[in-house]
Amino acid sequence: MIPTDVTAPRRGAALLLLGAQWGRYVAQILGIVVLARLVGPADFGIVALAASVAGLAAVLGDFGLSMAALRAPTLSDAQRTNLFWMNTGIGLAATGVVLAVAQPFAAAFDDPRLVAVMCLLAPAFALRSASAQLRVELNRSGRYGRLAASELCGDLSGLVGAVVLALLGGGYLALALQGTIAAGVTLVLSLILTPWRPGLPRRGAAMGPLLTFGGNTFLVHVLNYAATNVGTVSVARVASDQVIGLFNRATQLVNLPIDQLITPLTRVVIPGLADAEHTAELQRRLVRHQTLLCYPTLAYLSLFVATAYPALDLVLGSAWTGAAPFVPILAAGALFQILGYPQYWAFVSTGRSGLLLFSEISGRVATIALAVVVAPVGPAAVAGAIALGQFLLWGVAAVFFLPRTGVSSAALLRAAIRPIVVFAVALVAGLAISTLVFTSLPSLPRLLGVGGVWVIVVIALLLAMCRRDLRVFGGFIRRR
Repeated sequence: MIPTDVTAPRRGAALLLLGAQWGRYVAQILGIVVLARLVGPADFGIVALAASVAGLAAVLGDFGLSMAALRAPTLSDAQRTNLFWMNTGIGLAATGVVLAVAQPFAAAFDDPRLVAVMCLLAPAFALRSASAQLRVELNRSGRYGRLAASELCGDLSGLVGAVVLALLGGGYLALALQGTIAAGVTLVLSLILTPWRPGLPRRGAAMGPLLTFGGNTFLVHVLNYAATNVGTVSVARVASDQVIGLFNRATQLVNLPIDQLITPLTRVVIPGLADAEHTAELQRRLVRHQTLLCYPTLAYLSLFVATAYPALDLVLGSAWTGAAPFVPILAAGALFQILGYPQYWAFVSTGRSGLLLFSEISGRVATIALAVVVAPVGPAAVAGAIALGQFLLWGVAAVFFLPRTGVSSAALLRAAIRPIVVFAVALVAGLAISTLVFTSLPSLPRLLGVGGVWVIVVIALLLAMCRRDLRVFGGFIRRR
């Protein structure tokens, strides 16, 4: 078979994927709002605890192979077929592991509900693994509309199923089934929409470089997953299901918009960076991507921190306002997470997965250790440990590892300075006006008042400081 060339997605594809991903984001926010009214924080807490452990199977099921396939300049039919069967087999094994540990895990936390939750979560990992290479094939062949449709319809189906089950009194079981329903629908649609079909596994295909890159990427994802979820497990050691649910909800609300932007951007960015002809061009593109990434993500974080209390009260209900104290701490960590994504893209696009792994080990291990050590102090201390870990991860990569790719850490940081200043000043103004003027008001006028001040400050600073960055955004949209 003739190898398939990477179809590097350009601006039009970027806008399509971003639009679809933000459609998924809207669906997930809608789900958060609706399900928060139907299911209490304690039920969310028990599912979050199970998912913090069971979700490792999702990382295992991919094994880094989808990223290896995405960045490969060419893939033969034999390689694609072998990758499909490897992912599928690993996904089935991961599902089996989750089912096997369900009972011991429930016994460790003395909560028999965890058995049912993990059994309902488990099939999702096999289903997502089976669809991984099909979705990569849609990405590589330029069928971005089909890729977006399969994932968006899967998410919507999972949401509808969870809401129906919650209305019937399913509680935490409805939450546990949401991901499995979504993964099943995504797999079915991926099979329908992908023209390529895997054959039987082939011998003789050059799998070594793909497996090496995938293995290193897999270890990075394992460390990332462990560092991300150690907070939930650490809080579970010292707090009730109610507090676990509040902590997890704050984490999800802080990270969800960032994750929804990063996923399609990575699909677009990696092929585009991989074909850069020289290091100077690679750095120029990364600086531009840093600018494009910082403005929307930091705007969200700044506004959410400024309005956390009234926003949570209005959107989720008064039962969830206890999540607000965690938001600014987690947002501080998210800032460095955002600054670190261009570093990740640089490592992956240049094939330096070994450097990426060593860089991740330092920061992620420190995050895990800090979260475990400070857990007895309380959930806020755990959130602080996670934020500090994100800072260490970004700093170590910037100082010791990124320069070895030829990319300047200082250039990436300079691209982020203006948006950081704009949204930091807007945040301070929003918090000040909230404390001095709007504290005693009901949630809706408080939200509108603080949000209005925030918008005015942001517009004024953008016009005063960021005209060049605004032209970058305009050019990106016009040249799609």
